[in-house]
Amino acid sequence: MEKSKAPLWKRILVFGIMFIMSGVIALAGSLLYGNHTAEAMRNTVMVLTGTGVVIFAFTMSELNGFFIYRNEGRYGRFTFMYLFSLTASVFLPYLPVKGWPFLVIFVLLGVFSNGVTGIAAGSACLLMAVNFSGSAFDIFWLYFISGVVGVLVFSLIDDEFHVGLPLFIALSILTVCLTANVILFSQEQLSLGQFLIPLVNLMVCCILLLVSLKMFSSAVIHKNREKYMDINDPEFPLLVQLKNMSKDEYYHAIHTAYLSDRIARRLGFDDAAAKACAYYHRIGRLKGENTWENVSSICNEYHFPPNTKKILKEYVDDSEKIVSKETIVVLFADCIVSSIGYLFEKDPTSKLDYEQIVETIFQKKLETDELWGSEISLGQLCEMKRIFVEEKLYYDFLR
Repeated sequence: MEKSKAPLWKRILVFGIMFIMSGVIALAGSLLYGNHTAEAMRNTVMVLTGTGVVIFAFTMSELNGFFIYRNEGRYGRFTFMYLFSLTASVFLPYLPVKGWPFLVIFVLLGVFSNGVTGIAAGSACLLMAVNFSGSAFDIFWLYFISGVVGVLVFSLIDDEFHVGLPLFIALSILTVCLTANVILFSQEQLSLGQFLIPLVNLMVCCILLLVSLKMFSSAVIHKNREKYMDINDPEFPLLVQLKNMSKDEYYHAIHTAYLSDRIARRLGFDDAAAKACAYYHRIGRLKGENTWENVSSICNEYHFPPNTKKILKEYVDDSEKIVSKETIVVLFADCIVSSIGYLFEKDPTSKLDYEQIVETIFQKKLETDELWGSEISLGQLCEMKRIFVEEKLYYDFLR
């Protein structure tokens, strides 16, 4: 489980600003709508209470590792999104209630945190808008249900971030809720004009979600995709330097990266980061010894993604405890490539029992405390071993 490394003072400062500003927004909204003193105090207290619930949900989610899309420690980003949504909620009552884009607000608050936090934050914003507009309870019910569905379906997609099906489900539920709570209870004679604002709402939500989620994907989910495409190219300048220095080291990195990529992909781990670590776990030799200082300086020089640097530090630095699943994948891939390569070096014509070699390596690793406290489960280790055994045909390339 990945814990936040942000200092306590930073969390207190950001959440303190979030708490105070939410109260200021609620009070300003109350003054804007001419609420009495008692109403303004009630609105402010309720929004501050809701914000406290949101902060608690965010903090507990971080402590328990319940975040999605690597939102751990992103206090400022979430705070900005929450305060922006609260501000928008103050002005939404100027629009027809059938046209409120709360589906977008709920979904964005969810993807910038997680399901529980997103629902809590979206509900606080919705309550304020409903209160200022003087709308009936059915309006809250309409946007709350559609917003919860939006948060849940978008929290289940993987890092490929295919939004087509979640978007269809969310918009379908919004359509059903708009029909059940607005169209069916219209006092006017049923006409095409009654569907105009709900249709505009659906179109606006669809466009805003597509645009904002595309930006989120580029800035957060696939932020390092192009960088990984560069450094995971066998012809990347660093690997060319390694090849010129030692062909044995270069081909060892190639084989280790191939196996790490295959294993990580099959197990649903961060395959790009695992492959990069496998390519560069001995890159410090370009500067002499393969120490973390040398590896770190190369990572900084070539601007490696943070997760790759973290995995490399676990692998190379003897003072670090191996924790991440990707590091463990590289560890076993490196051991298997080294062991089989060594045996072929002694006798290139020998016929090796690859299954026995894999079994022996796993058994020896499990007998030590090297994997204690890591993120990987026993079931994932067993599956990893099975996949390594399946790669029998590839091991002949190590001759």
